Amino acid sequence: MKILIVGLGLIGGSYAKGLSMKGHQVYGVDKDKSSVDFAKNNGYITKGSDEPLEYITEVDLIIIGLYPKAILSFLEKYQDSFIKDQVITDVCGIKLSFVNEAKKLAGKAEYLSHHPMAGREKVGIINATETIFKGANFLICPFDESTKHAINVLEEIALDLNFGNIKLITPARHDEMISFTSQLTHAIAVSLVNTDKDKDTKDYIGDSYRDLTRIAMINENLWAELFLENKTILLKKINDFEEQLDILKKCLFDDNEEGLKELFINSKNKRKEM
Repeated sequence: MKILIVGLGLIGGSYAKGLSMKGHQVYGVDKDKSSVDFAKNNGYITKGSDEPLEYITEVDLIIIGLYPKAILSFLEKYQDSFIKDQVITDVCGIKLSFVNEAKKLAGKAEYLSHHPMAGREKVGIINATETIFKGANFLICPFDESTKHAINVLEEIALDLNFGNIKLITPARHDEMISFTSQLTHAIAVSLVNTDKDKDTKDYIGDSYRDLTRIAMINENLWAELFLENKTILLKKINDFEEQLDILKKCLFDDNEEGLKELFINSKNKRKEM
């Protein structure tokens, strides 16, 4: 396929590298010239620019690696240039706040959103690697009218990038699940790190703290937007978490050893199932 990737950050750059390695003809666009140059010099893309218009009518697939609001801005600016049988997608971590408008702005093309459940705490194309996708979940969020052609196109790139599990899920269900499995976990990691008031903590860190707080190395611009765009669902998940933490606190307050053990057994069994 001929593929245009808009936004050559960590995920866009990793897509570019992996899809080029599989023989696709990949073009890249980014407002940061150094990212485009890096992608070209390292063979991630065939051609690149800060202006997508010269590539839009040539490609079969457009992958947008931008923040939610920027996705709509891009589609609105170029909506008259998209062509028939072209598929446009995004890699964004939320869906409901923009996908219906995105579908309208796709013009003659077909819009079908997806979400690669993979990433790193580091940002930028310099940290891009196709290996982050190996075995990861790949979520496709079709509309009722989405075509088999568009779904097949996304399934093809998922297989080429070595994702482990491809799942079709509605945008609403996606945002509900992601609020728990991704956004809440980031909220917990951030809160845990910000709880620290001891200057000597770094000298006593073990694997448990490192594992729990890795994702606190967060892109503040992206995640602030993701949290706010999905805040109603995320707030409910935070409340659910606080209820469970209160149960554990009460067991401690009451010296309830059996209650603590029951909580630990339940969490252990659920984690095993996952």
